[in-house]
Parts: sequence; structure tokens; C-alpha cells
Amino acid sequence: MIEVFFATNRGILVEGTQPKFSKRFNEKGPHELRYGAATVKKIKKGYKLDKISLAPEALEGQDNQVLGSQHIYESLRARMTAGQVDVICMIHGYAADIEAALERAAEIKDKYTVAGRAPEVFLFSWPADGEMKPLLSYYSDRDDARASGVAIARAFLKLRRFLIEIGREGHCRQSLHLVAHSMGNYALRWAMQGIRGELGSNLPRLFDNIFLMAADEDDDAFEHDHKLRLLPDLAQAVHVYFSPGDRALMISDTTKRNPDRLGANGPRIRDGLPRKVTLVDCRDVDDSPGDLSKHQYYRLRPEVVADVNLVLKGALPENMKTRAYVAEDRGWRVIAKPKERTGRKKPGSHNRGR
Repeated sequence: MIEVFFATNRGILVEGTQPKFSKRFNEKGPHELRYGAATVKKIKKGYKLDKISLAPEALEGQDNQVLGSQHIYESLRARMTAGQVDVICMIHGYAADIEAALERAAEIKDKYTVAGRAPEVFLFSWPADGEMKPLLSYYSDRDDARASGVAIARAFLKLRRFLIEIGREGHCRQSLHLVAHSMGNYALRWAMQGIRGELGSNLPRLFDNIFLMAADEDDDAFEHDHKLRLLPDLAQAVHVYFSPGDRALMISDTTKRNPDRLGANGPRIRDGLPRKVTLVDCRDVDDSPGDLSKHQYYRLRPEVVADVNLVLKGALPENMKTRAYVAEDRGWRVIAKPKERTGRKKPGSHNRGR
């Protein structure tokens, strides 16, 4: 079994031992958070959700409050300390219900390792529809991703306050990282704006590494304060993984009247990018069996997974055998294994969730 932790601003339809979640926001509003944990089975065809549990919470009164956030963050801290492992925070993309999102989180825990040790994973699940209806689900999810920004910001700020309150003696001396996939990058934009609303433009460094995977975000995002220009302030390093062959982002670009996507060709202008930002082109490793969209390489292609693991290990880009520098692009390109360059298997059916 693989255990992961989560926070969500989804509505809770049923509490208790078998909680159920709605496709809409919590009835108290998009800012409302509930915390919990889940176990996921690793099966032959991938990953299958086993059980979800909500952290106990009682907010009535000032003296006897039980906070779900405190329970989950303390569990994470204890595991980080005991196992000497990092935590990866994750924001999923659109068309992913909570079951699919938790399965993705378990897959990341299973595949992204630091010095051979599985990290703990903390997922933020916003109310993506979990459906693939053309246009309708996309626009609905985009609105929900934007509205979820304040809740994601609250989760990160609660984590920051928790780390401050436990003090230096309570710190486990491990690292926090963030992985945002697809439209999760758009949600991240609004989360960062929510943090700015609370703390101003002097943003705290919360993460060691931020990975922007196949970002369904504008390619000029690093040029504007109201988008992602200040994102590097939140981390020691930001890594943009992209592919011109990403068919999901082609659809986002051509049918939904979005500007060119960050996850397709990287930043529009590369002159003046912060030194913290590293560009990683995945065009040679973007197709995988079962993924017609070429949008899931961040978890399905072993070459990309190996590249991420070296980053998490702290390897310098010039020492990473998984990639090569492309001077004209001012970035790196993940190298496909020789046997994958010819005779690639024909992709199968489309994977659930983005």
C-alpha cells in the first residue's frame, strides 16, 4: 500500500469511514479546506485507490478546537524526521476527480525518489470535473482552478505557519518540493497571487524545487507579476518541463483561444529569465503507451522520471546524463533511450485525468 496525504476544497457529501466528495466546492465556499489521507494499491495496470479518510476536525469553540491541518502536517513532519525523507506537494490538472488525483499522487510517491527513498506526498485536490466533455469541462475547470487559488494559498501558508511555530528544534531538516501538472499550473498562479495578497510581494521561500509539468499556462507567464514572474521567489529552483508535441496543449491553444502554452514551447522570451528557472525540453520522450495526448510524460516516461530524480538528489544539470544542453534553445533536452528512438510502441487508449 502507498499512503499519501491531501487537502481539498471540494464539497464533502458523506463523512465517516467512507467519505465521498462532490465535483463542486465546499458548501462554505472555495476557500474552505479539509485534510485527510489515502491508501492506494499498486496493481499490474497502474494504481488503484483503496481507502480515503478525513482528518478529525472540530472548529466550534476556542478551547477545544481540533484542526485537521495540524494533524496532517504533524504526521508529515514525523514521517520526514523518522524516514529522513522529503515531501512533494502536488497540484493536479483538469478532468481529474479526487480518486484519479490520489492515484496520481501515489504514482509520484512511487516513482519520484530522493537518494533511493520514497518521499511523502501531499496533494491539493481542487474540484476538477473528472470528465472530458469538449470545451464545457475545460472552461468549468479553468474557472474552478482560478477560484481554488485562495484555498491552495491557505494550505501553503498554514504549512509555513506550522514550520515557524515548531521552531528550529522541531525541524526535520528535510526539503519541500512542489509538482504542478497541466492546469494545476494555472491554479498555482492564483495560489501565488493569494499568498501575495496575504504577505505582499516579499514572498517566503517555501520549496527547494518547483516542477512545472506540461503547464497549461500562458507562455508569457514569467513576464508578468500577475502571472508567474514572482514564482522563483517561492523556491530555490524552478524547472519548466515542456514539449512541442503535447497534443492536449495544442487543443488548449487552438480550440479554446488561449495564448501559446508554457508547457508546449517553454517561455515566450528567454532573455532575462531568472537564473533560478531551468528549461527542460521533453519532445523526444513525450509519447507513452496509453497516452495519445503526449501530456503525461512527467510520470509515464522513465527518462523524465530519472531526470526529475536527479534534480531531487541535487545533481548539477551539467552532470546529469539524462539530458543534453541545447545552446540555441538556452535549455536542456531529455535524452531518449536508444531503443525508444526507433520502433516505438503504438500508444493505446487515453489516460484518465490531466
